[in-house]
Amino acid sequence: MNVNQKEIKKYMYLISFAGVVLAIILNLSQVFHFIQTIWKLIVPFFVGFCIAFVLNIITKQLENTLLKNSKNKRMFSFIITLILLFAFIILICFIVGPELVHSIKEIIRLAPNAYDQFIQTLKDNRNIMNGSFKNMIDSIISLDIDLSSLYKTIVNNWQTLFHSGFSILSNTLSSLYTFFIGLVFSIYLLFSKETLSKQIKTTSQVLIGQEKTQKICNIIQLSSHTFSNFITCQCLEACILGSMFVISMSILQMPYALLMGVVIAVTALIPVFGAFIGCFVGIIMIGIVNPLQALEFIVLFLVLQQIEGNLIYPHVVGNSVGLPSIWVFVAVIIGGNLMGILGMFLFIPLTSILYTLFKEYIKAKGDNRS
Repeated sequence: MNVNQKEIKKYMYLISFAGVVLAIILNLSQVFHFIQTIWKLIVPFFVGFCIAFVLNIITKQLENTLLKNSKNKRMFSFIITLILLFAFIILICFIVGPELVHSIKEIIRLAPNAYDQFIQTLKDNRNIMNGSFKNMIDSIISLDIDLSSLYKTIVNNWQTLFHSGFSILSNTLSSLYTFFIGLVFSIYLLFSKETLSKQIKTTSQVLIGQEKTQKICNIIQLSSHTFSNFITCQCLEACILGSMFVISMSILQMPYALLMGVVIAVTALIPVFGAFIGCFVGIIMIGIVNPLQALEFIVLFLVLQQIEGNLIYPHVVGNSVGLPSIWVFVAVIIGGNLMGILGMFLFIPLTSILYTLFKEYIKAKGDNRS
C-alpha cells in the first residue's frame, strides 16, 4: 500500500467517524432512547454480577476453610451463603422491622407534645448568653408548625398519598423482580466462573494477543482483590460501630438501642460520613422521647466517632485497600461530589487500584533508568 492509499484510508476513517458523530447529534433523542432500552436489558445482568461478586467473597472463604476437604464444596458453600443471607433478611424483617414500626408510632404520638415543650423551652431561654442567639431562636419560634393540622392534612390527602404509595410499591416490585433475575444469573456465574474465565481469556488472547491479555488479567485480579477486601472490611467496620452503639446505649439505658445500632451500622456502610446520617436520625428519635438523652446521645456519638474515625476506619478499611488515610478521605470527597453515596462507596477501591498501578508504573520507570 503506497502513501496516497494510506492517506485516503485515513481520511475515509475520519469522514466515517464525523458522519457517525453527526448522525448521533441529529438523532439525539432516538440515541438516548436506544441507550435506555439497552440499559434496561443489561441491568438484571449487572445486578447479577454484583450479587455474584459479593456472594463469591463468602463462598470462597467457606471453600478454602470450613469446606476445604469436601467433595461438593461449591454447592455446600453456596447453600450456607444463601442461608446466611436469608437469616439476615429475616432478622431485619422480624426484629428490626417491628421495632421500627413501633418507634414510628411512638414518634407520631409524642411529636406534638415534644414540639410544644421545645418551643416553650426556647421562649423561656430567649435571652440566654446575653441574647446572642435571640434572633435565631425567634426565627425558629416564628415557624409556628402545627403538627396536629399537619396530620389532618395528611389524612385529608390520603388519596394522593395512596397513589404515591402505589407508585412506590410498583417500583419496589420491579426492583424485586430485577433482583430475583439477578440472583438467578449470579448462581449461574458462581457455578461456572472458572469456565467463563477460561473462555474469555482464550478469546482475548486470540483477538488482542497474549501480552495485552496478561496485563488486563493482572488489572482484573488487582481490582477483584481490592474490592473484595474493601467490602469485607467495610462491613466489618459497620458491624463493629453498630455493636458499640448497641452496647453503649444499653448501658446508658437510652431508648431504641437495638434500632439505632442497626441504623448506625447500615449508614456506616457509606464511608467516613455515613454514621453522621444515623446520628441525625438518632437525635430526632431520642429527642422526641427525652431531649436530655438526645444530648447524651450526641456526646456518645462524638466519642465513638472519634474512636471509629481515628482507630478503626483508617486501619481496618484503609489498610485493607492499601491506601493511605489521606487518600481515603480524598476519594470519599471526590466520589461523593461526582456520584453521591454510590461514589463514596466505589471511589475508595477505585482510587486504591489507580494508586497501586501508578506506584508500579513509577517503580518500573525507576528500574529502567537505573
